[in-house]
Amino acid sequence: MKDRRQPPEKHDSRRGANPRGDPNTASRPSPPGGPAREGERRPDLLARSVEPQHLRLLEEGAAAIGLRLDREQLGLLSRHVDLLLRWNRSINLTSITDPAEVVEKHVIDSLALAPLVPAGTLLDAGTGAGFPGVPLRIARPDLEVVLVDSVQKKVAFLKSVLAELRLPGARAVAVRLQGDPAGEHLPRVHSAVSRAVAEPRAWLALAEPYVLPRGLAFCMLGPSDPVPEKHGDLVLQRELGYRLPFSRAERRLAIFQRES
Repeated sequence: MKDRRQPPEKHDSRRGANPRGDPNTASRPSPPGGPAREGERRPDLLARSVEPQHLRLLEEGAAAIGLRLDREQLGLLSRHVDLLLRWNRSINLTSITDPAEVVEKHVIDSLALAPLVPAGTLLDAGTGAGFPGVPLRIARPDLEVVLVDSVQKKVAFLKSVLAELRLPGARAVAVRLQGDPAGEHLPRVHSAVSRAVAEPRAWLALAEPYVLPRGLAFCMLGPSDPVPEKHGDLVLQRELGYRLPFSRAERRLAIFQRES
């Protein structure tokens, strides 16, 4: 889904003109032997299709929000950006088509949650092209991320990304969330987040059934979105403000904890 905090962007008129944008040709199968083990280096990933300017922007942007990422993590994040831009020529994943803007407004904005999300399971609701869930899983190996979207084409993209990155501890599921984790074959989680739900109360109402007692629900907000003190069993713990490092756009986070 589109990040609701972003103003409408102009679409690239060239989208779809390049046959390499076909998702069937963009993805690669996992190598023999299955996914890499946690912590195993993947130098081949950095050797193919990773744009140097993406690596530089990612490193600078992450450092600006206080994150230090190693070369492998930067390579994985950059490859996610490259795949997104390639697939976006064929299917609508994002209205933002400038690579520098994708890095800042999608990846770096997602990584702002990395110091705050507790270890364990994370539900990324309406994940779209994988934000914030994929960057969070790359930055935080102690997370197990469930990427959920109702659009089958977006989930097909995410499955291709996870296979290409050989990223364990993450899976993509095509389902429309209705507040019934057992019926939807989804776990209850230690934390839940969405960048796409229209306003905080609607998101909190949807998130509550999925969050375990003492678990967290994150609201990713624009500069003026109202925040309730409580919704159901979810109680506001803290609010944080920050700016994106290059555009200086304002962002806010509200963190709710489930009481029972």
